Amino acid sequence: MSNLVNEFVLRLAKAAAALLLAALLDWILVSFAGARGSVELALLCWLSAAAFILLVEESPI
Repeated sequence: MSNLVNEFVLRLAKAAAALLLAALLDWILVSFAGARGSVELALLCWLSAAAFILLVEESPI
């Protein structure tokens, strides 16, 4: 049962990290790049952050 809880916490931490990276990316794009804030931009930022986390996690280094 402990392994299941650990796996759940790890997956939740990855989602939280993706959310934080997405918020940072969205803030940078809206503040400095001049993009208009929208739901589409927020979702694209979240997908980009999640893909980045997966790439870092699966890197051979």
